[in-house]
Amino acid sequence: MQTYHVKLESPIHQSYKCNRAADSLDIDVAKKSVHEIKVCADIDSDFSIGLILGSSGSGKTTLAKKMFGNDCFKTSLNETLPIIDQFPNNFDYENCAEILSGIGLTSVPCWIRPVFTLSNGQKARAEAALLMTKNDLTIIDEWTSVVDRTVAKVMSHCIQKYSRKNNKKIILLSCHYDVVEWLNPDWIIDCNTQTFLDRRL
Repeated sequence: MQTYHVKLESPIHQSYKCNRAADSLDIDVAKKSVHEIKVCADIDSDFSIGLILGSSGSGKTTLAKKMFGNDCFKTSLNETLPIIDQFPNNFDYENCAEILSGIGLTSVPCWIRPVFTLSNGQKARAEAALLMTKNDLTIIDEWTSVVDRTVAKVMSHCIQKYSRKNNKKIILLSCHYDVVEWLNPDWIIDCNTQTFLDRRL
């Protein structure tokens, strides 16, 4: 077990309107602008799927950067190229089609158009598909926020199936608690409750 500790602080702007807004509350705004997360977790033991949950602003992204480095969310997605041309060279057409279809990007025209022409939801699926093929450890932030819940379910099933079949470690961040059922993660860090649940036991 290792303890991960992050502290989020937001400066309070001093202006007439900001002061009026702060004065209208029955709370100490200065205290509310500081948020700390402290959680003990075992992420070094073998796993396939890890999940960091929490409401928006709960510190999921900051915690992930603390755990895995500031560059953990960098992607090599090239928006000027079609997604199907961005998979590693050892992925043949059938491999690419299987991953894209499995993650809910079933429209073939979306595969062959430049990524910048896709909708936000389509782009999110394309990026998740690419991330899954690039690294042994993949970290995907808020992958279901710009898709409906049916697509989120399909994406979740595809990600966890791909991870376990190909011996990949994938960590996902989400504000949606319904993904727990679909992903069946090996461990969960909940930033709202600052708890770690090891489901490998």
